Amino acid sequence: MPIQPLYAARNIDFAPTLNFDYRGGPLPLTGATISMQVRLYPGAAGTPLAADASADFTDSVHPDLEPGSAEDWRRLIVTPSIGRAALAALPGQNTPDPGDPQTFAYEIKITYADDMQDSLLSGEFILSAGVDAT
Repeated sequence: MPIQPLYAARNIDFAPTLNFDYRGGPLPLTGATISMQVRLYPGAAGTPLAADASADFTDSVHPDLEPGSAEDWRRLIVTPSIGRAALAALPGQNTPDPGDPQTFAYEIKITYADDMQDSLLSGEFILSAGVDAT
C-alpha cells in the first residue's frame, strides 16, 4: 500500500483526482465501493472525523498506450470528496498558533462486492486554515 501525504484547506472543498496505474487485467469493480476516511490518528476507533463513503471512480486502459499495444497497463481514477463544512469542523484549528496546519491520518480503500478489501493509499492528511475565511 503506497503512503503519500494529502493536503487540504478548511475553506475549500477537498476533491482531488487521484490516478492509480497498475498492470494486469481490470479489477473486479462491479458492485465495489471506494471510500476515504480521515481520523485523528491511524487506528483511531469510532466514527471517522470526515469521510467519503462512496468516492467516484473509473477504471480503464491506460490513456498513454498506443491503440493495439500489447502492454497491459490500466489506470484507476478515484475522486474522493469532502466538503469544506466537514473540513472546517475538524478539531485543532489555529492550534498551537493561528494559521498552523493540523495533521490527521487518512486511508482510501476498495471494498469489493464480496466484502474483500484493498487499501489503495494512506498517509498524513495535512489540513491548513486556508487564506480566505469565507
